[in-house]
Amino acid sequence: MTDLDDTASPADTPPRPAAGRFSRGTHAERREITRGKVFEAAIACLHESGYAGASTLAVAKRAGVSRGAVMKQFGTKADLYARLLEWMLDDLREETLTYVRGFPAGLPRVMAWLDFTWELYKQPKAFAVLEVMLGSRADPELAAQLDRVGRSRQQIEKQLLGLEFDAMSVGDHHLAGVAFLQMFAMVRGLAVERLINKRSPSLDAAFQMQRAQTESYLRSLVRAAAP
Repeated sequence: MTDLDDTASPADTPPRPAAGRFSRGTHAERREITRGKVFEAAIACLHESGYAGASTLAVAKRAGVSRGAVMKQFGTKADLYARLLEWMLDDLREETLTYVRGFPAGLPRVMAWLDFTWELYKQPKAFAVLEVMLGSRADPELAAQLDRVGRSRQQIEKQLLGLEFDAMSVGDHHLAGVAFLQMFAMVRGLAVERLINKRSPSLDAAFQMQRAQTESYLRSLVRAAAP
């Protein structure tokens, strides 16, 4: 039982959105929704078929949009995958930074960065990064775009790692950066190996072996910098 009448008067009824284009959101909002659908579909296509099989038509079908809608946003297949790589790298970096900020600055955070990267490269999104990079070998337009994307992202990571090397009191940032790059490249290589041997227990063991060597080397750089 209630003290109020359950029947709302016309004045109490909230106005309905006007019919037409404004009821479906702004053009920018619809464009962003389409972009998200296309990116998720592209990742799935890359994971299943590799770059060669992940055509704009295949992506459009999986995303449930027209191929024209894909091409209107991205222009070419190379544009689509260059923008996708930018988005994935930025997203993966933010995931990584969110995780490593829970560790003390310096060596613990650098090693956590490597550990988290290894776990990320077991996921479809990171596999998609590899597929795009491998696909650029046969696509000059994509290769040219990825060169620009790679250089800008490497600069960001170099700055972030530099802060951790400072916290470690490493004197030679270049050598520390090379050690990190070597480990990072091994993670990517092991991820490619995982594509071939999905169930190999040796992959984690190989990662742990190289991880221990990298940590030992970084510690030696800290000792070398000590007065």
